[in-house]
Amino acid sequence: MSPAPTEDISCIVVHHNSPDTLGPTLRALTACGLTASRVLIVDNSADPLLTASVEADGYDVLRVENRGYAGAVNDGIGELQRRGTLQRFILVSTHESLPEPWAVSALRSALLDEPDIAVAGPTLLDADSPSAVWSLGGTLTPLLKLPRHVTEAGAGASAQTVDRGWLDGAFTLYRASDLLTFGLEEIYFVYFEETDLHTRLNRAGRRVVWVPMARASQRSSGIPPRLLGRNLFLFHGRLFSPGRGPVAVLFQSGRTAARRVLTRRGNSGDWLEVLRGWREGERVLASGAVEAEAR
Repeated sequence: MSPAPTEDISCIVVHHNSPDTLGPTLRALTACGLTASRVLIVDNSADPLLTASVEADGYDVLRVENRGYAGAVNDGIGELQRRGTLQRFILVSTHESLPEPWAVSALRSALLDEPDIAVAGPTLLDADSPSAVWSLGGTLTPLLKLPRHVTEAGAGASAQTVDRGWLDGAFTLYRASDLLTFGLEEIYFVYFEETDLHTRLNRAGRRVVWVPMARASQRSSGIPPRLLGRNLFLFHGRLFSPGRGPVAVLFQSGRTAARRVLTRRGNSGDWLEVLRGWREGERVLASGAVEAEAR
């Protein structure tokens, strides 16, 4: 028995300087039913030789300026539109995501069954420790709107879909109409772009869901502290209250320092990097580059 048809799926794989992980990702996608003709690799690396081997295998590579993860996805969508090959659903994957063979079928079924779902994501496991859950989607804390991964399935493990505030952007299947209407915001460069988009989707009544039976793994060390401070501040500036942004960043900086003391995880200066990121975010906000969304 093979995975369900994928003719209505366009797949964009974002690649940056990681040819050793790209090959296994493409093979995993093939096992899901997404062969080379269904996949567009968007490469924002500086060296075209890094993707030479997958091009030789028949994969199409679009080389773009490095404007971050959202920029690469947006470039890929634009290219598919120009070619007239954009399908009903868009699968967005990093170069190191490893879906299990039925993952794409399960995500697709969720979108087919429930028209109000805009995006679906799998159970994400840690590739270095396959029994460890990386993310089952995420929530925002009630007061400071801090993104937090959900890692305990609870009663949702037996459900077909579970609504979430946001999903990890490593491996997500979008309804193309929703992704085109709402779009990924490029101001973050990397990290938080999916949190921003999924928050806006939820506000508009479009659902963001975790699909428990879909499974994929990835390697990630999490968001660097400077980008955490920068992007958390910008996230508040765009979608919530600019005045609450500094409070959220200060809380996160203190939490980072406490974690270092209590667990010895991370570096001793990480809390300072969070604050430096905040200052960088302030400069971006002052430049007028950030357009606030209606709250």
